[in-house]
Amino acid sequence: MNILIIEDDSSIQMLLKLSLEVEGFHPMVAGTVAAGLHELSSQHIDLILLDLMLPDQSGFELLKTLQTAYKEIPVIVLTAKNEMNDKILGFQLGADDYLTKPFETRELIMRIRAVMRRMTPDTASLTMDVLEVGLIEIDRNERSVTIAGKLVKTTSKEFDFLWLLCKNPKKVFTREHILDQVWGFEYYGQTRSVDMMVNRLREKIKPYDHVLATVHGMGYKLEV
Repeated sequence: MNILIIEDDSSIQMLLKLSLEVEGFHPMVAGTVAAGLHELSSQHIDLILLDLMLPDQSGFELLKTLQTAYKEIPVIVLTAKNEMNDKILGFQLGADDYLTKPFETRELIMRIRAVMRRMTPDTASLTMDVLEVGLIEIDRNERSVTIAGKLVKTTSKEFDFLWLLCKNPKKVFTREHILDQVWGFEYYGQTRSVDMMVNRLREKIKPYDHVLATVHGMGYKLEV
């Protein structure tokens, strides 16, 4: 598994590279956004570890680019920034996970494996790679969503959320359950992230936004 580390601190680069190699991964290192984009264009990359504070461009700007050109590649953000607004913005821009420096490399490895499990189809359910629920058609192999025949561009988390709902139409999911299933780890107290994601999705799928129904006091369900 090829992991691209986009980080300008040479000591952190070395620590991450050695830690990943010990776990059997194949890490590559880039110290700038430009170098990272070069690696992405020339190598097969399975996952990106992204520092937000880079010398040539903000990591937030790179996240926007990744969602346009490489949205199938999961991203774990590594940063010294601990402000909640930065975390929320990172998730809004498509980050799959977020770790604040300093962190334990063991925790990083666990999070990498958790993200990749979510991105890899379960072999026990390969017969359900495409679901058609009402106006929605969702393809897990292509990670594509169409509503009433119109293609909808989604972030990684938006897709995983829709897949969860389409697999369980009319079932009510609490915000906590959605965080656990879509984010893949306990993200305590940040249920607002779910509401913000749903609001963005509703904007994207108008005039069919009513299919993402709010169940007041509980959470969300797919209304078909």
